[in-house]
Amino acid sequence: MIRGTRTALWALALAVGGATAAAAAELEPATMIESWYIHAESVGDPVAVEKGFYREAGLDVTVVPGGPGLSPIGRVLAEARSGKLVLGIDYPYNLLEARQKQGLDLVVLGADFQESAMRILSWKKIESPKDIRGQFATWIGYDKPIKALIGKGWENQIQVVNQQGDPATLGGWLARQYDYASGMIYNEVLVAEKVVEDPYYVYSYKQFGVDWQENVLFTTERVLEKFPEKVKAFVQARYRGFKYALDNPDEAADILLQYNPNLEKDFELIGIEKIRTIMVTEESRKNGLGYLDMGKLETMAGQLVAAGILDSEDMTGFARPIPSGVMP
Repeated sequence: MIRGTRTALWALALAVGGATAAAAAELEPATMIESWYIHAESVGDPVAVEKGFYREAGLDVTVVPGGPGLSPIGRVLAEARSGKLVLGIDYPYNLLEARQKQGLDLVVLGADFQESAMRILSWKKIESPKDIRGQFATWIGYDKPIKALIGKGWENQIQVVNQQGDPATLGGWLARQYDYASGMIYNEVLVAEKVVEDPYYVYSYKQFGVDWQENVLFTTERVLEKFPEKVKAFVQARYRGFKYALDNPDEAADILLQYNPNLEKDFELIGIEKIRTIMVTEESRKNGLGYLDMGKLETMAGQLVAAGILDSEDMTGFARPIPSGVMP
């Protein structure tokens, strides 16, 4: 009797294990390339993995963090050329420039941030773009908004330098090596609030007429043509992850720490709340998280041309919006 029971249990274990393996085999392997280290801005992806949203969508997703010198565009292209299902996050202006100037088949599917998270940190009061003169520190690839804000001839007003130094890449600005620095509302701006004692100013680009979406989800035409339904499922699962994170920030912060133990939970909790303010807007309430605003994309293209950064406003084939269906 005991032997028969053990045999039955062993057979059941084999059956369950086989079913699990079969289910896993049915999942489509996919890669999500982040633009930076895992932290508050990328919280939707690890949450979608850990809460099973990607698996429910038929996907086995690997989240790949970014970092200095790691181009999301290059990494997505490499995996796409290998025939893999891959998506990434970058800024829309970098993607449009790469599509126009290098002929890359990049397409944008949605936008995490309905408004820019980037701010101008300044030791001087700014009344208008003409007041911005001197060295402006920002990260490589993030300089287009300030150039567009000033317009053509920006090089006669500012010298763009690569932002670096601790804490949070603000060390040089804190030491007054330059007058202006870029800062994200969920990172460097928070650091400045904690450590800067002298008077300083914080400005949004929107104040000066540059109102662009950020952190857009993208892939390639090749991937979209090969995996049309899987890409749609990916988009929907991903924004389910963001919604869960915004609704359950404490749990989401714990998940972030699993992916990046160097983070401070309290800091990331504040970051998640800051991100809420640019993800949950009037437009995303009407259209769902990840809403891709064509009007803002067209305005961006026009301002990039006006600043001499792009030669054309042409966005043919660039935007392929996929509604997430996830209401905040």
